[in-house]
Amino acid sequence: MDFKRFGTLLAGLGLIALIAALLWWFTFYQSIVQELAKAPGGHANMSVFDAIGCLYSGSGLCALVAGGANLMGKTAYEPMLFWFGLAALVAGLLVRFTAKPSSAG
Repeated sequence: MDFKRFGTLLAGLGLIALIAALLWWFTFYQSIVQELAKAPGGHANMSVFDAIGCLYSGSGLCALVAGGANLMGKTAYEPMLFWFGLAALVAGLLVRFTAKPSSAG
């Protein structure tokens, strides 16, 4: 088995998962921020980046927002995708850079 190739594949899949998590987080929380800005007494100066902690954590206010979104029928962002992507990326890079070259034969 070519472990360098496996490490590259694992790191690539991890990177794809991280990008997917970032896009999902951004679109989900951007829609929340837009809804809050429309509400009476809403926070027009809020930014999606005020929820950056929700990219990697599902506790506290992030859990409250996700629970409310689920009640309204929306699919809430799940930070587990971020952690799976990060773990795959790190594991892939470790395998890639520590694997010995495969012998031809």
